[in-house]
Amino acid sequence: MTRAPVVRFGTAKRAAELKFFLEDPLNFETLSLVFNSSSRFGRLQSIKCAIAGKNLYIRFSCSTGDAMGMNMVSKGVQNVMDFLNNEFPDMDVIGISGNYCSDKKPAAVNWIEGRGKSVV
Repeated sequence: MTRAPVVRFGTAKRAAELKFFLEDPLNFETLSLVFNSSSRFGRLQSIKCAIAGKNLYIRFSCSTGDAMGMNMVSKGVQNVMDFLNNEFPDMDVIGISGNYCSDKKPAAVNWIEGRGKSVV
């Protein structure tokens, strides 16, 4: 399952700094612990980012056990956003879903990156 908040900074450079922070494998373990602390079943699998000017779209991909898990994923993402706000106090969270997760609508990104469970 995926959730993709959008955040805004004063400059594109600051958005790029957060992107590099999030995509650095050395930081993934810490972010995973923060995310996973919100649920017994939700587990962070990956983070991908896309910059659009001063905006950064952050796509969290997670496993949710047998549940659809949007609420559990949203809680985990909110935990990570709160954690990141301490590291990047100039970050403005525009929305918990910036449409990069494409919840409840068809989008090519879901076919390319995957979202939810697949049946063959």
